[in-house]
Amino acid sequence: MNIFLVVFAVIARLVPHPWNITPIGAFGLFAGTKMPLRQAWLVPIMALLVGDLISGFYSLTVMAGVYLGFLAAPLIGRFFIRDDENPMQILGAVGVNALVFFLVSNFAVWAAGYYPPTLEGLIACYIAGLPYMGISALGDGFYCALLFGGQAAFRRLYPAAGIGGQHQ
Repeated sequence: MNIFLVVFAVIARLVPHPWNITPIGAFGLFAGTKMPLRQAWLVPIMALLVGDLISGFYSLTVMAGVYLGFLAAPLIGRFFIRDDENPMQILGAVGVNALVFFLVSNFAVWAAGYYPPTLEGLIACYIAGLPYMGISALGDGFYCALLFGGQAAFRRLYPAAGIGGQHQ
């Protein structure tokens, strides 16, 4: 499942999608519940890296913030969803993930000089990013519904396949 998740995340990232509605956070949350953490972090990082290699790199400071923000997803998936994949836990993880990504990535945008290097500039940067946090959460929720819901449906249809074990 490890390689499959990485390949699927890369493909999903490269497919045209609405602004900020990306699968990377959801794949990170999902990987955090299904894989050992040291491997789960590879899912969002490899998807980002391959996608950036194909579509192009941008500000290194902002990229660092984006990568760090998405590195939190497997950890959040591990501790918020754990072994019980009920919808409320997944929804909570999606919300926390969107908030962490928002805080880290917008700080990087501010640090990269897109806003004045003042407290007011940082606040303005966070205010400007608020709509994107909601859109990001919707995207994570949508892709989490596909990933966790798809796995649950597959388990019901093919119980003998043994697909969908928890992390080790």
